[in-house]
Amino acid sequence: MLELEATTAIDQPPDWATDQRRLFDLLETAVERFYGDYFGESGEPFWPPEDHVGVDGFDDVLEGFYNWPLVYAMGGDERFLEYAREAREAAVERGAETETPFGHPMVVDGFEQCRDWFHLGESNQLTYNMGLAAPEDQGVVSRAKRFAGLYLGDGDVENYDADRRLVRAPQTGSMGPEYADLSAFGSQSTFGGYGSEYRWARHGLPWRDLEFESATELLDPDNEERLYEIYAERCSKGDIPLNLAITSLMTNAYLHTGDDRYREWVEEYTEAWRERTAENGGIIPDNVGRSGEIGEYTNGKWYGGFYGWSWGGWHYVGIGPTVAAENAVLLSGDREVLDFPRSQLENLIERGIEVSEDPIHDTLYIPHKHGDPGDYHYDASGVLTEPDGEVLWRDGWYEFRTHRDDPYAVHLWYASMDGADRERLRRLRDWGSRDWDRVDPRPKSKHGAGHEYAWLAYLDGEFPDYPERILAASRARVQDRLDLMDAEGGEPADLDEDYLRDRNPVFHRGLLQLTMGAPQPVYYGGLVMAQLRHFDPDRRRPGLPPGVSALVEDVTAEGVELTLVNTGARPREVIVQAGAYGEHEFTTVRADGAERRAGGATLDVTLPAGTRMSLSAGLERFINDPSYALPWT
Repeated sequence: MLELEATTAIDQPPDWATDQRRLFDLLETAVERFYGDYFGESGEPFWPPEDHVGVDGFDDVLEGFYNWPLVYAMGGDERFLEYAREAREAAVERGAETETPFGHPMVVDGFEQCRDWFHLGESNQLTYNMGLAAPEDQGVVSRAKRFAGLYLGDGDVENYDADRRLVRAPQTGSMGPEYADLSAFGSQSTFGGYGSEYRWARHGLPWRDLEFESATELLDPDNEERLYEIYAERCSKGDIPLNLAITSLMTNAYLHTGDDRYREWVEEYTEAWRERTAENGGIIPDNVGRSGEIGEYTNGKWYGGFYGWSWGGWHYVGIGPTVAAENAVLLSGDREVLDFPRSQLENLIERGIEVSEDPIHDTLYIPHKHGDPGDYHYDASGVLTEPDGEVLWRDGWYEFRTHRDDPYAVHLWYASMDGADRERLRRLRDWGSRDWDRVDPRPKSKHGAGHEYAWLAYLDGEFPDYPERILAASRARVQDRLDLMDAEGGEPADLDEDYLRDRNPVFHRGLLQLTMGAPQPVYYGGLVMAQLRHFDPDRRRPGLPPGVSALVEDVTAEGVELTLVNTGARPREVIVQAGAYGEHEFTTVRADGAERRAGGATLDVTLPAGTRMSLSAGLERFINDPSYALPWT
């Protein structure tokens, strides 16, 4: 391990450094208040109520504290990890006591009984973040292996067909794929109410060959029952691209164990979907039957599947190829697999329409959905329309819109560090409505997407104030939640499955970008992918030591620029790791005007009180076997 010592004394820490430490302190105060106000005496959530019967909502509960271990892993107080452990155990216990219409609980053996991987991907972020925070916790390791085993055939649950390399249903879990009954969700859930304006009247019909002429007809409860029948016929069996998020579950188990069967599963399943994509002319199909046939339950059509091209479009379809490719690169080091998500973006871009919305630049609108001809009169704000107001439809493609806040192009570039992938991001830029040198202190989405673009502008030198601005925005959001706690004074009156998620005062995205040079993981099941990670050898734990701030100032194909500052009164030691999982390797390090060979995955940096160190580190990426292992083990 190359050893470095800071020699540059500072009279006053830079604003970003003090702001960063202030945010850590504020988050610590906020999480303690939140845990006291919105959980019971033993850490149990207030939802579901004791008489609740249902299948939906457990993911929303876990989303209410999923990022606490991540903040701990970046240097947050021990309470982030302690509270996350207690809350998770209590939530699982409550889920195991909550009945479903199927005669078994909502949570069986710690895992949801049968859900889709849009929602399972959300809830399992907590599982993955616990791996970063507590890799030596045998309970964490045991869960990782047990959850992955649900898709390896370790037990009696038949979620995966190894012979055909397919997941047997769009909804799977600890009870297998036999409980994918859409009508069981009912109007009580955020996922259900499928005859309501939330889904159909807003997004349009996923199928155009039904007896209905418009989405509004589905507001009739009788028609909703018909819709459940169609769902059961076409969408309750077989594989869908969203199931590629299961590769994160397998990668997580590999990071704990190094067992090659998890790596092999990721490679095997990802390759199966690449073959189906090639068979379908280069477009990933959104449904594959249990026989392996594309369109087996959709009259031979490659579209019309659950969360597919006609259902939610690219926003949902793009999750699987992106997450699977990231995981495959992490495990194998072979970036050729990135052609999988890259090809899908290129297919959409080729069909795009340029619109003049800026005096200098045109904005590219790409199609997000594919479906049969029919009535496309529905609420689609921000979408290109015909002169009569109908949603524009061309050769089966429709909902031409900007790339919005979808992070897939960002993650593709981040994994490849390829100039062409970076240029594609610029081409997808929304010049008409999004300023890249602006930080929104109150993002509209639950996952706060969109700040990746402002962060990229900072890396390009176009937004030098971004570190201070994103930290200020994070503090403002925390304060908003503290004000809400003051107003509510405890358990909220409008209690539902989202109550924790909608009040969680912990915001990690700015810290992730600044300290680790990392984008927000793909929210629906991606792992943290980072340039750097920090450890405190004195306390033998992950994260920055007390009083130490870190800023990744540039990320290039060659390496990274990093500044470390000790804002405290005591000397500190920091271990800097190349990659979140030690998957990268330092080649050279330039600091204080001298360049030295590194040749390892870690640097040992000593920071006397009131000093800073800025270094340029060359990186060779994805050459080491990734692991959650701590540097001193």
